Order: sequence, then C-alpha cells, then structure tokens
Amino acid sequence: MKQNSKSLMQQVYETGFAVDDIVLYLDTHPTCQKGLKYYKEAVKNFAEAKCAYEKECGPLQKTESDCPDYFDWVNNPWPWEGGCD
Repeated sequence: MKQNSKSLMQQVYETGFAVDDIVLYLDTHPTCQKGLKYYKEAVKNFAEAKCAYEKECGPLQKTESDCPDYFDWVNNPWPWEGGCD
C-alpha cells in the first residue's frame, strides 16, 4: 500500500470508530443533543474519509459508495496490476 493510501485508510478507521463509539453512547443517551450533533459530524467525517480513500484506491465496498466517481474504479489498475500497492 502506498503511504498516502495508508494515511487515507487510517482516516477511514478513525472516523469509522468515532461513528461506532457515538452510536454506543446514544444507545444509552438517546436524547443527548451534544451527542446527536457529534453523531452527525462523525458520519459526515466518515463519508468524506471514505470518499477520499475511494478516489485514490477504489471502492471499499462493492455495493455502495458515497463517492460520485464510484464506478471509475474499472479504469484503474487492479490490485494484481499494481493498483494501490
């Protein structure tokens, strides 16, 4: 994996963790307005991190993407052709 793709993937991991963590909090504090505000921000940050990674390396999931250029992946090198090494 390229260094840039590693840092992009780290952003996906970190923002995804933040979403998971706030969801657990909201399970026990469903009316917390600060928590709900943070949840919306965390989801937005995760979508942005995922899209940035997908633009650089291709989709993370085959069934969905928040990135508008999702199907452009077919034009890039496949992993066995050196894509995102």
